[in-house]
Amino acid sequence: MLNTIPGHTEPATATPESGIVWVYHFKSDGSATLIANGAVEQALAEPDGWTWVHLSLADTRCRAWVSGNTRLTELAREVLTGPEEHLRIDLLGHEIVGVVPDLQQEIAQVSETIGRLRFVMTDRTLISARRTPLHSVLTTKRAIDAGKRFPRPVSFLDAVVDEFADEVGRMAERLGNELDNIEDRVMHGSTSDERPRVGRVRLQAIRVHRHLSQLRAMFNRVEQRMEHDNAPVAQAIRALAQKLDSIDHEVGSLHDRARLLIDEVAAKMTEITNRRLFTLSILTACLLPPTLVTGFFGMNTKDMPFQATDGGTWWAFAVALAASAISYWALRRMRAF
Repeated sequence: MLNTIPGHTEPATATPESGIVWVYHFKSDGSATLIANGAVEQALAEPDGWTWVHLSLADTRCRAWVSGNTRLTELAREVLTGPEEHLRIDLLGHEIVGVVPDLQQEIAQVSETIGRLRFVMTDRTLISARRTPLHSVLTTKRAIDAGKRFPRPVSFLDAVVDEFADEVGRMAERLGNELDNIEDRVMHGSTSDERPRVGRVRLQAIRVHRHLSQLRAMFNRVEQRMEHDNAPVAQAIRALAQKLDSIDHEVGSLHDRARLLIDEVAAKMTEITNRRLFTLSILTACLLPPTLVTGFFGMNTKDMPFQATDGGTWWAFAVALAASAISYWALRRMRAF
């Protein structure tokens, strides 16, 4: 009989097992039971069902537990605790080891920063590890606590990657809505520079597209290798690859939209700048002759016009105004504007 507890793990002790985030044991029907950290070895040895052990790499006790776990191969231990960040899935006999992406979970919301979920999976065991809390893992855990069943480890991994794909889809929808708002502002003649906002959308779309493309290509390769050896796992990976392909196409279209919108905004800002420079040029051309007139009347020389004339200042002002009007008429005559 496994040592179970109602909703939390045992208090921290000096043993490596005490650093484990949580342990679940799943029966053959997929129902799950939360297991005390101290009973993890007993749960892993249980002949019925399978066990999920989740680790935090920020805790040195978890690293010590992985290093001392003789059930894992050397490569599996390296994948779980190593510094490598590249996405991968390797088939090592009865083991499947890999690194897949997931969105980091902040306190109150999902972050747009993509983290890494490392895992080692067999027919009866799934050991996962992360450096920071991950959204899909926490969401799947809540589903387990709510009664969702996972009869096999691959079904759990399928749910985690599927949740990541769903969250990326929701992110793509938010990015699309932001692009819609920017397009509306640009089309309605907004004079604000929207390029920083579009740039952020484009950068996020590029990052997500890169991870989705790598994950999709990786699943396609693994699915082809496992099609004859493990048909259920290959079928689950094929379904995930198809879903990722659909979402990746949507994210790719967002990137294309953002790139075209940046060009549109840049053209709009260039047009506004040219219009302002043109207005400034016309004003300069119209004010230059009056400046010349006022400079002429500012010379302290003899025989200056209107010097002894009543209202001479107003006559000089009229001459300057006339010079400006003549300049404006000449520019219009030459069709300068």
